[in-house]
Amino acid sequence: MIFDKKIFYPILLICTFIFSTQGAYSQKIDLTVDFLGYVDNREFSAPYTIPKTFFGTTISPQFGFQLEENHKLLGGIHFNQEFGINRENKSRVRPIAYYAYSAKNIQFALGFMPRQGRLNDISRMVLADTLQYDRPNIEGMYFNYKNDRFEQTVFIDWLSKQGNKNREQFVAGIKGKFRFGRMYLAHEGMLYHNALTSNDSIDEHIQDNAVLLGKLGVDLSRLGWLDSVSLDAGASIGFDRFRSVYEMRKSPGFIANLHLGYRNFFIDNNLYIGKAMNLPIGDSFYHRNRYNRLDLGWVPLKTKRLEGRLMATFHFSPGFIDNQQSFIIRYSFGKKLLN
Repeated sequence: MIFDKKIFYPILLICTFIFSTQGAYSQKIDLTVDFLGYVDNREFSAPYTIPKTFFGTTISPQFGFQLEENHKLLGGIHFNQEFGINRENKSRVRPIAYYAYSAKNIQFALGFMPRQGRLNDISRMVLADTLQYDRPNIEGMYFNYKNDRFEQTVFIDWLSKQGNKNREQFVAGIKGKFRFGRMYLAHEGMLYHNALTSNDSIDEHIQDNAVLLGKLGVDLSRLGWLDSVSLDAGASIGFDRFRSVYEMRKSPGFIANLHLGYRNFFIDNNLYIGKAMNLPIGDSFYHRNRYNRLDLGWVPLKTKRLEGRLMATFHFSPGFIDNQQSFIIRYSFGKKLLN
């Protein structure tokens, strides 16, 4: 790993602040550690997709400092290393530093906050699953409201600050669900904004991409011999605009999702039929008018803190059948250092 002062000094400052102020304000400090090990082999040949193997680990320790009853400061790091290190494949260290407010129904955070635990179950059409490897943080704001029947999440993730060579880029998203009995209504949405650099001499155009999903579903878990069963279907619409080049283009479509689970085994199937979408940070397989994804999974390791998941995935698109194999292990634990 190459020493980076821009990363190291903020982390050192966070840790110094936490330990130096504990006696003055609070005696409550906790430590949480999240470990992610992954191998994700993607044998892709369809257009717009990139065949690649993700193989590495990320460890994410963070300290939590209780300010008041509902207010907390957290700081730490994500340390990621893909195996086979070389000049093009360096270790990556990302800071964790954010304020969190927690109440009975509300969760709010501002800063560099882990994506894990906040956007785990968002659709791949909205955000590609490679973000768990490449971008473990949300850099911005996160809000979640949840009660027994309704849940709503709103977030903004700032991808790039404007500079002479870098565009201003951000993602804003929503995710929610309303339950009534075994039925539910769910929605998701995302806006990707790719603005200009500060260099007026470069010929460039503002890019806007967005997608909205709406689904009606039913949860039939524990009604028969299967442990978990859910089915939903609905509509999606994508938006694509490249200012001064072409006006807003719309891509409506039909989506359907099926989940079956029995003991440590599960099957997931995701279907899309509609116009091809241009989603720069969504799954590239939706850049076509028909797509079906089939996941066959096994969870051989499952405890309160540990989960190991093995999956064989098949991607069906016009003229192509691609495959993917992955094994992901995640171990998380927490400990109170001072009460």
